Amino acid sequence: MKIPQIRCSDVNAVKRIIFLLVLLIPFCLAGCSSDDDEGEGPNEDAPVSYVLGSGNTNMPSSGTIIAQYADAPVGSEIRRLVDDNADTKYVTYHSSFNITWNGNSSKAVTAYSLTSAADTPEMDPKDWTLYGSNDNTTWTELDAQTNQLFAARKEEKSYEVDNATSYRYYRLSVEANNGGAATQIAEWKLVAMRSYTENINDLIASKGSSTFSAITPMGRQHENDREATAADLEWLADPAEEPEPFGDNGTKMAWNTFNVVSLYPNGNPTLSDVNQRWVGDCCACAVFASMAYLYPRFIKHIIKDNKDKTYTVTMYDPTGKQIPVGVSGDYFIGNSGDLGALGGRNKEVTWATILEKAMMKWRQVYLGSSNVGGIGTEYVSAIFTGDGESVGFGAGALIAEDLQRAVEVSLKQGRLVIGGFTRSGEQVDENWQTTSGHAFTFILPDDDSHLFKMRNPWGGTTDGVMKVKNDNRIPPMIDLRICAPGAAKNYGVGPDLGGYIPNF
Repeated sequence: MKIPQIRCSDVNAVKRIIFLLVLLIPFCLAGCSSDDDEGEGPNEDAPVSYVLGSGNTNMPSSGTIIAQYADAPVGSEIRRLVDDNADTKYVTYHSSFNITWNGNSSKAVTAYSLTSAADTPEMDPKDWTLYGSNDNTTWTELDAQTNQLFAARKEEKSYEVDNATSYRYYRLSVEANNGGAATQIAEWKLVAMRSYTENINDLIASKGSSTFSAITPMGRQHENDREATAADLEWLADPAEEPEPFGDNGTKMAWNTFNVVSLYPNGNPTLSDVNQRWVGDCCACAVFASMAYLYPRFIKHIIKDNKDKTYTVTMYDPTGKQIPVGVSGDYFIGNSGDLGALGGRNKEVTWATILEKAMMKWRQVYLGSSNVGGIGTEYVSAIFTGDGESVGFGAGALIAEDLQRAVEVSLKQGRLVIGGFTRSGEQVDENWQTTSGHAFTFILPDDDSHLFKMRNPWGGTTDGVMKVKNDNRIPPMIDLRICAPGAAKNYGVGPDLGGYIPNF
């Protein structure tokens, strides 16, 4: 092999390069940290962040969540705190720390929630303060909690915030946990006040009727309900206690154990989980579907899975006080032998089945009968949300444009909107005709060519969704009942609701 010859000029150039490298080595060494020298990785005291996109269910906008410390173990990073999954968790080896939300737009947060992790109660946060800021420098205290106790694993605890100011930044400052070597939180959620300011006060004043009561927050419809005894409340809370059968002398209803429960077949509560079966409780079905449309997180909040095929539902008594109602794994069957109760589109037991049975037990105690057939819209919404205020508009009371405005404004304000038709057999769209004496859930339209959409709880084609046009024929047949959201408002999905499209 021929060895290349090095010229003298090349040797001198090499010498100059070596000399410069010798001069630079001390500076390079001085610029290296001892951590890098020892291979210990990043500074655990440095903050770490995660960018969260739009459409998330934890935060009111897109933005960035920032953890004060970068010590989270693999699989428990800060992003786990906002992934809408109570089976994951964020962990830090500190009992005192900050978590900051930097939203891409300013929002007025009116409520927030924390969810405990699936294990290790001593690592739950105990004391914390929520702050708001618009410059990440000056912070305003919005809420402070001390000695908080999570009664169960993966329990979501919600807190209302008396706040009307929009902030860009929100900071959760945890001051203490329950004595653990680390702190863990499964979920952190912020709920913003709906920014939709339009109202229908003019329509209510001139055309509407109200169920407001000065006696009880549950509305006039609950003023004369029975008072429960201590034994009644114990019976309500016990999942083993079943409501009385009802129907044709009780012969049509029989309890049957359903071992397979698809509590949330679509991951979150949705309208297609609500399909009316044998019971004539269409108003309740429409209310449940409206809750799924507006407040799916609220439904998850009020249903506690006891992990033994029983459930506990948080409801409200006629005075507006929260009460637990236990539901067993037995549900009633119809004459066909399958599920006769309200349930999923494939006749599976869902969250809606559980709410229906809880409603039967509630009605047996406070009205003296478990028969929920014909139960009214405003009656049902109150016992699940704690607020019985509602407004009604009779058929023909509003012209089509005002009818559309009443539906759109109410939905965007987070109110449950239920209604029906005064006549049957009129063609609404290519798939559906009107049915009188029946309740429907109202949904925003997909485009400007329709006033709104209405969902029939019978399901079926298009999941029961019909598109209503301003044809001077159908709108005059429609009546409305608009119900306050009560406690559900703290679990909102934001002001930008879309038209519901079934995901099957």
